[in-house]
Amino acid sequence: MGGTKNIAIIGANKETLALLPVLLKDDKSKVVVIADSNKDAMLFKLNELGYRVADSFGVRVTDDLNEIRKIADLGIIINALQDRATEKFLEAPEFRDVEKLGTLSARLLWGLKTSPADGGAGDQAALLGSFREIVDAVRLTTDRKELLSVILKLAIESSRAERGSIMLISDDDTLRVEIAKGMDDEVVRKIRVSMGEGISGKVAKEGKPQLISGKARGEEFARLMDRSDVKSSMCVPLIVSGKVIGVINVSSNESSHTFTEEDLNFLSTLAGLAAEVINRSNEYERLRIDSAKFIFWKEVDAIMSSAMPLDNRLNTVARKLVGIFPGLTCFIYIYDEDRNRLFLKAASTRDAKGIGLLSLRPGEGMEGSGVESLDDLVLVDRTEGKIKRAYLTLPMVSHGIPVGTLNAQMVSACGLSAYQEVFLKDIRDLIADSVYKHKQAEREKLKSRKMFAVDEAGIEIISIRDAKRLAEIIAATPAAIIGAEGALLRMKQGGKFQTAAFFGLDDKNIREYFVPIEKETVTEVLRKRQPVVREFSEEASPYVRSVFAYPLKVNGDIAGVLSFFNKTEDTLLYPYAFSKSDLEIMARFAVYVEKAFLNLRRAPAEPVEKKKEELRSTLSLFEERAEQELNRARRLDKGLVLATVKIAGLKEALPAKRIEFEGKLMDVIKKKSRSFDVVARLNNETFGFLFLDTHEKMTRLVGAITEFIASDADVNRAFMEGRADILYGLANFPADGDSFAALFSKASSRIKINFNKILGHEF
Repeated sequence: MGGTKNIAIIGANKETLALLPVLLKDDKSKVVVIADSNKDAMLFKLNELGYRVADSFGVRVTDDLNEIRKIADLGIIINALQDRATEKFLEAPEFRDVEKLGTLSARLLWGLKTSPADGGAGDQAALLGSFREIVDAVRLTTDRKELLSVILKLAIESSRAERGSIMLISDDDTLRVEIAKGMDDEVVRKIRVSMGEGISGKVAKEGKPQLISGKARGEEFARLMDRSDVKSSMCVPLIVSGKVIGVINVSSNESSHTFTEEDLNFLSTLAGLAAEVINRSNEYERLRIDSAKFIFWKEVDAIMSSAMPLDNRLNTVARKLVGIFPGLTCFIYIYDEDRNRLFLKAASTRDAKGIGLLSLRPGEGMEGSGVESLDDLVLVDRTEGKIKRAYLTLPMVSHGIPVGTLNAQMVSACGLSAYQEVFLKDIRDLIADSVYKHKQAEREKLKSRKMFAVDEAGIEIISIRDAKRLAEIIAATPAAIIGAEGALLRMKQGGKFQTAAFFGLDDKNIREYFVPIEKETVTEVLRKRQPVVREFSEEASPYVRSVFAYPLKVNGDIAGVLSFFNKTEDTLLYPYAFSKSDLEIMARFAVYVEKAFLNLRRAPAEPVEKKKEELRSTLSLFEERAEQELNRARRLDKGLVLATVKIAGLKEALPAKRIEFEGKLMDVIKKKSRSFDVVARLNNETFGFLFLDTHEKMTRLVGAITEFIASDADVNRAFMEGRADILYGLANFPADGDSFAALFSKASSRIKINFNKILGHEF
């Protein structure tokens, strides 16, 4: 164990205090402090056990753990409390290089240390007897990593080896290094030995110990220690109830020291006892982990089944994980296959920024790489030979479909244990199944809503007999349903596909970028006779990032092509690609379009102006359409503005110009309204409007009307002199009412506009 070491003992119980005679007699160990939160009880225990710590030993007794921080050259801390508060205290940086032992480990190590130094068979037998006594007497609830470390240390030092490892058989029937001395930590994590492969695999498969003296040959020993300078080695199986659970390997490269059959027999006997210890520890750890997983899964299941938004649920789960693993920071990304991106949806840190906005493409960063390869990625960082930090990216897959990644960072003096890693992987699978179910339910719900909107719009369009109005609705309606910024409809006329209607192309810059791309895409659609989806980088196309073009057919022939650009959402800062779901929605919409085209061809010619007047002249039709839009707004949780504008007194003020003025005014109103907005003339003086999602259009419309009035000197004079007035009113759904009657009543309470202020730009 090296030179003299200063020792601190935390916790006074029978097992710890029983160590005192051995520790105080050891001339290379010096007990400096015994700390217990209950000092009086500790002193009573000392007296009860008949121990008297003489002043000559210089042992301080205290109830303040911080006294341990003051010990110079502290080498070992024996922790008998094993509670969370003490473990957290021992994670302090000043204890980073201090060896920490439980009472069982201390008894085993000091039993080895105080045995005679000649290493004879009698001494080994005494050590085995002591080990057996401890194994039988002590309940093995100590830290697993510490336990394996002590067993390996006993194996190495009692056989005078220089290096060694303990390998256990994992669930995939391969040997993995659980703990090692003299091997690089990163190499240890990567070693996997199949049963029957190399020396360790052969010993594990056959259950028979192996002794090798002289330089190892070939690849057989290389898989064990990867050392060409090994002169002597032993590998013995760990067997419990006739079943091999792993192996112990020790080796030496000193030419003067080679292992003997006696050493092999001793190590085999030690391995038998060690196997019992490991098996009991495995059972205890497995029960503890299974219990924790079961409890945690119940909590996760309750959280993920709750009515909270998905982001809130995942954030709660991430913070609960941190509660189980001190030193852990957790991030959860969800994969959106439609957008082909990973979105950060949850973090254990309460001040996390970018939740819902930060995204990665598959292959970008560790998270993106994980969802692309679907391989678990575990990286560890070593500080002075000890693992202090670990980073995991664990892809979440359910039903063969990637749903996201669980990412964890562990910063701890103990590093990341194998059981913690297994726990996180198991919990990852549980979270993945919950996310998968949620996504499927949300996808079906959203698709159902959109399909219902298509059906509702389709019923309307098949009754339209006005070709121009039909084209406008075909361009605007599906764009609104699938979430495109704009659309352009081309119809076949005289052998060429000419622009029939467009939506969202008011911006000149967007038009200049979109039209050339749209033409290329339409050409590809006509060549392939099927839909085409394209996506562009920001560098290649700053305004148009995604395009989706769909052929509209009549009796199998392409009669038109409808092209969309820039699929967006309110929560995103950039457009993303159109999806398979968008194709399905357009396929359904195209069925109604074909019927509308066929009906239009069969319908007798009808004066367009007469039809428009019939559709927009009565309040009943306006009310019917308003109820339809209200139903849609309720289903989609959208806003709606019902507005009215009354132009009063113009008939009396300018009887000769009234008809001409009203005709031009109607053109202005139509131009300033979107194709999917509803405009109705309710009577000779009053217009009704339905604006979807926004009341901003009302402001612009009133401004456009006043500018038009100002453009005619006679009309302008009539308004300025007060002989004619503009009055307007509006009502917002749902704030101002949930029915047409309530909204229309509010919108009919009109405000008289100060025409002078409007022209003075004070409106």
